[in-house]
Amino acid sequence: MARITIIGAGITGMSIAYVLSRNHDITIVAKNLPGDKPTIDWASPWAGASFIAGGCSSADEVRMQRDTFAELWRLSVSRPESSVKQVFAEDFHDDKTKDDIWWKDFMPEVSSTPSPLLCHKTLILNPDVFLPWFKTELERTGVRFERMELKSLSDARNRGHDVLINATGFGSLNLQDVQDQNMQMIRGQTALVKSSLKQLLMHDNGETYTYAIPRLDGTVILGGTRDTDSKSPDIDSNQVNDIFKRINEHLPDQFSANPSDHEIVRHNVGIRPSRLGGVRVEKEERDGQNIVHAYGVPGGGYIFGFGVARAARDLVEEILFSSPKPRL
Repeated sequence: MARITIIGAGITGMSIAYVLSRNHDITIVAKNLPGDKPTIDWASPWAGASFIAGGCSSADEVRMQRDTFAELWRLSVSRPESSVKQVFAEDFHDDKTKDDIWWKDFMPEVSSTPSPLLCHKTLILNPDVFLPWFKTELERTGVRFERMELKSLSDARNRGHDVLINATGFGSLNLQDVQDQNMQMIRGQTALVKSSLKQLLMHDNGETYTYAIPRLDGTVILGGTRDTDSKSPDIDSNQVNDIFKRINEHLPDQFSANPSDHEIVRHNVGIRPSRLGGVRVEKEERDGQNIVHAYGVPGGGYIFGFGVARAARDLVEEILFSSPKPRL
């Protein structure tokens, strides 16, 4: 049993712990932990969250999404207390051809041919429920959580681990010995609104995307925005109005274009980490540490998490079980 330290307690870091804890001793260290009051610089609590596939830059990323969907589907059946639930979705992608929509071949209960609408069954979850639940489940398997803020990966080199996993999201932009300039911080804004909506709506035209994600608890998340020019934590009233206008155009019987006509539970502002060139899952040896990098998912950790975890596990096994170099 190897000792493994994971930096990052978001959905990616915890998914990696979930996969590795079956055979290894795992400690997660992070500045932010599930159950904390959300801050703008921690993405996982702010997600919608739903599984709408796409945004892949490689076959590896497609496999990661497929692996993640399979694990989340299992949770929706076997662990309803996790908040993972099955819903039907109307999924519009008018910037894509039929061949571009690769997930039409594996999503369950597909009921239309992409044109550009794809109707199918998918998954939603509530991060307010899922993240604390997931942390508790991991702790039951022996995973330890420690609050720690690291300035660099080398700050962890005296912890005595066999492998260090970097699952810091956009923290990899600021870690002194990583400073990945391909990281992008994308500001998103949503509204949590009282509604009995039962079906998910997603419309992505490549520039803007509009969605209504039911929580099936009497509320729905309305969005969304992709803002690379602002990192402000403040609510942008113009974006609020624009979100409700777009939602009304898609679902006029359900939502008014005037935000004041609705019971708004709260507004959400978060920063989504993304990475030019796609997700980084690779290994290196540095300063006496065996390191696996696992960060930079495009589109969101909830559609990549368990797939990234399996890819990271494979690299950990390569490190732990590779043949020693012969001495000449």
